[in-house]
Amino acid sequence: MAESQINERSRVFIDELGLSNRILFLSDPKSELIRTLGILKQEPEAIEQGVPHPTTLLLDAEGTIRFVDVREDFHFWLDPVAVEEALARSDW
Repeated sequence: MAESQINERSRVFIDELGLSNRILFLSDPKSELIRTLGILKQEPEAIEQGVPHPTTLLLDAEGTIRFVDVREDFHFWLDPVAVEEALARSDW
């Protein structure tokens, strides 16, 4: 999450859905990792400054990336079936 995305509203959203116990949310205050991964929006609107493209990464215990999905349009969400299939075919 870019620094601009971390606020009381996002914290409440994460807590209300119980996501903090199931999903690791990373903070990237200067968008350094976002730039390294190549998922920084190139021409963001003012509200999207420093915000990455919506991205889902599945990593194994050693930190090896096993699945990647990058969305350029946040209106189209990743189908959960794709994640289930990636987890089912993994040997990790």
